[in-house]
Amino acid sequence: MRVLVFAAHPDDELIGVGGTIAKLHEKGANVRVIIYSRGGGGVAAEEAIRDEHGVEQTRDFETQQVAKYLGFKHITLGISEIINRREAVKAAVKIIREFKPHIVFTHSPNDHHHLHIAVSAVSTEACWQAAAKTYGYLGKPWRVSSVYYYEVWDLFTRPNLVIDISDTFSKKLEAMKLYKSQLKVFPGITDYLESLARVRGHLIGVKYAEAFKLSDILPNILSEHFKSPIDLDDTLLKGFLEKSKEGSFSGYFERFI
Repeated sequence: MRVLVFAAHPDDELIGVGGTIAKLHEKGANVRVIIYSRGGGGVAAEEAIRDEHGVEQTRDFETQQVAKYLGFKHITLGISEIINRREAVKAAVKIIREFKPHIVFTHSPNDHHHLHIAVSAVSTEACWQAAAKTYGYLGKPWRVSSVYYYEVWDLFTRPNLVIDISDTFSKKLEAMKLYKSQLKVFPGITDYLESLARVRGHLIGVKYAEAFKLSDILPNILSEHFKSPIDLDDTLLKGFLEKSKEGSFSGYFERFI
């Protein structure tokens, strides 16, 4: 199984999907993260650092540590502002068609941060365009099975997918500490992550969880082998991993609350 995560900044992928990424990696999935900005503005006010290039180098190093720890490969595009929407969509289409993800996670469109919103819009449209016969020079069409939005600061009132991360939450927390430069920028971030994970876990009766919203950009496909919503347990995941290798993957993660 191949999973693609779009993130505006280093650490967005961890805050929104970190526990799920760790869980997928442990189950054998191939996870790739596309990060747009290098995060040069991520400096605590009291530090008064104006050298954004130096900050970016620090955050690049931290991202490499987190990627190694959680088990994902990443590409940092170095785009702090999406100016040309069409070119940004085309770039994302090319990434999707080359990597051929079964599942895509991206920012929620209902977010306050301008780059979070832009990345959400670009990546969501790219999933739709990648499945069409447009932009033939960017590769053969590839249809993503499901596109899910994740939450960072602006939380979902009614998530329709909740994933149990009780077994991997400790890794998520430790990974956040590897983003050492951001602990001063966001005081109490580890407490925030734990509190939110507990609230999301309460929704499905587990200790820790992450919440998502299914995008309607593409019709969601439920595997013909499963006539009801499915859970993320070892048996079913193993079956889907096998089917993804066979090229017959058609659905995943359909646990709704």
